[in-house]
Amino acid sequence: MINWTIYTLKKIIRIITGKEKFEGTFAYRKYLFQEVVDYYGKDYFSNKRFLEIGPKDGEDTKRLYSLNPKDYVLFDLPDKETENKKFKDILKEGHELIIKNFLYLDKKEYNDLGTFDLIYFTGVLYHNPEQLRFIKKLYDKLNSGGVLVLESATIRNSLYKKKNVVQIWYPETYRNTTTITHLPSKGAIKSWLNMVGFSNVIDSSCYDPENYNVRNNRYACFAQKKENDKEAVYYEKQIQNSNFKIGGST
Repeated sequence: MINWTIYTLKKIIRIITGKEKFEGTFAYRKYLFQEVVDYYGKDYFSNKRFLEIGPKDGEDTKRLYSLNPKDYVLFDLPDKETENKKFKDILKEGHELIIKNFLYLDKKEYNDLGTFDLIYFTGVLYHNPEQLRFIKKLYDKLNSGGVLVLESATIRNSLYKKKNVVQIWYPETYRNTTTITHLPSKGAIKSWLNMVGFSNVIDSSCYDPENYNVRNNRYACFAQKKENDKEAVYYEKQIQNSNFKIGGST
């Protein structure tokens, strides 16, 4: 309760008084991290297992290391050879950099990872067409009490921003990126999080209120897996038919 109160007060101060200055387009990554720490408390993550997917420039990795993780597993894609060399220098001895697509691990690789207390998943979701499946696999990798931090680009069509929809770019990809074919709305992302089991999704206020392009076209949140979570009706089909696997690990 104390952590939640501190988090709320800091959020109000930043939004209303503007005392914290947003520095650059990607400053939201720093503020997202700070919001998570303010909400749960820094000690909550100390000596825990971390999973980060898509480290980008490594700045989030450095921030996460300030929380003193016990284990750290970092995933990045094989086509990012230059960046991958840099991350090897950041990781401490015994921590692991895996050069594979997390979504397409085989069953043994997926199971051998174990479970985690914090999963950091920013700027990745919208590069994958199987977005609900990805979120389900992440939920299954969290320990009870574990936290998922998610940030993503969202739908560009202003008519549908407040609806639970996904904008599909095909046969041309979004801005010719080759990887962005599905841009979900904020509502779609929150619905998927609820569908896999998260009962309380916290919206982040990490975006600069004066940067309309970023604030209006991205969404960030965090959610905690709890012992009394119940997967939504969407997944109850698995109980009725054991061969029916939605968002399974393979």
